Amino acid sequence: MRTIVAFVLALLSAGAMAQDRYPTRPIRLLIGFPPGAGMDAVARPYAAKLGELLGQPVVVENRPGAGGAVSNAAIAHAPADGYTLGFGSNGDMVIVPLLIKVDYDPATSFTPISLVSREEGFVLLAHPTFAPSNLAELVALAKEKPGGVQFGSGGVGLPHHIAMEQFKRLARIDMVHVPYKGAGPMTSDIVGGNLMLGIGNVTALPLIRGGKPKALAVTTSRRIPALAEVPTFSEQGYAIEASGWFGLIGPAGLPSVVVQTLAAASRKVSEDAAFNERLFGLGMRGEATTSEGLAQLVREDTAKWAKLIRDTGVRIDQ
Repeated sequence: MRTIVAFVLALLSAGAMAQDRYPTRPIRLLIGFPPGAGMDAVARPYAAKLGELLGQPVVVENRPGAGGAVSNAAIAHAPADGYTLGFGSNGDMVIVPLLIKVDYDPATSFTPISLVSREEGFVLLAHPTFAPSNLAELVALAKEKPGGVQFGSGGVGLPHHIAMEQFKRLARIDMVHVPYKGAGPMTSDIVGGNLMLGIGNVTALPLIRGGKPKALAVTTSRRIPALAEVPTFSEQGYAIEASGWFGLIGPAGLPSVVVQTLAAASRKVSEDAAFNERLFGLGMRGEATTSEGLAQLVREDTAKWAKLIRDTGVRIDQ
């Protein structure tokens, strides 16, 4: 009997030690958007640095679809062992669930770990041949051709899309929304001349610098340092502010040692000078929180975006 008890205690002790040594194998980091999107541009340098700190590879997997809901559903249903994590954002953690039925509950399906970065704002892009070069000219064209101007976004219900619906309401114009599966493909279509206008991320900065798309406005209260020459919507007469954030999440029920290990490492990444230098060119900055801090951010954003959705009348069938 003593031998059996000793054996069981040894197994429990070994299991506890293995958990304390987390991680002991590679970690998957799921993101809900394709390569070229703002989330992908942050996730890859973040994963590389996080892997260095943890001593195990952190492998980014793109799972685009339904504005990030496909990836989040996979995270929510993964084993709660710390080896399947993901990036959540105010799009897929807040806005998308307000618009469509999703296979997860933002409040209960995840373990919030830490905020990773904040996006200062979004940028309204246009093909160089698109006649308007500012919002006044865009509004004039849209009023001249009601329903004749199209604009793209990374998906229905994302913050970018809702910002444009708010602009339409304030300017009293009618433009047609063309949703894409991420800002990357949309921006590529603008560069290629297949789409004349779209709202995307500051990750398009190198293309803007090369004159491939032109930038008409940014959705921030003050100009984005990386795009200091581009005026805000507010400067041009439309009080619109919209931005985003990315946070590290895992399935509900992650062991506390896993959460603490990841939160501590994630904070180091978010404060890393090289990581922030990389983010600056994307119109973002690193920022860390506690697990509860990220949960509180989700609650606050849910109230904010629910009101904007009601005000703009955004629907998933647009």
